[in-house]
Amino acid sequence: MVEINIELLVGRAVLSMTGKTIGHIEEVRAEQDGPNLVITEFHVGLYAAMERMSASPIGTRLLDLFRLRRRHRGYRIAWNQIELGKSELQLLCDETELSPLG
Repeated sequence: MVEINIELLVGRAVLSMTGKTIGHIEEVRAEQDGPNLVITEFHVGLYAAMERMSASPIGTRLLDLFRLRRRHRGYRIAWNQIELGKSELQLLCDETELSPLG
């Protein structure tokens, strides 16, 4: 099992397979597996940032106010859809395969 320092991942950009930034890691979800925590998914993008600050209802209203709600919201990235071993975090799948947030 590989150990990862979560604090080094949060805030880092995630690149698509073509090298385009799709968002920054705002939240990491994990589940207990015996004595270990196992990462299940990463949340990236604007909605993930609001989720992290527990400001989702307020943030949704602000997005509506500035007409940003229909733009990119963010993604849930499963643990096996991202390459963590390199200096840059890169998707191992197409953006269309990711689950949207919001």
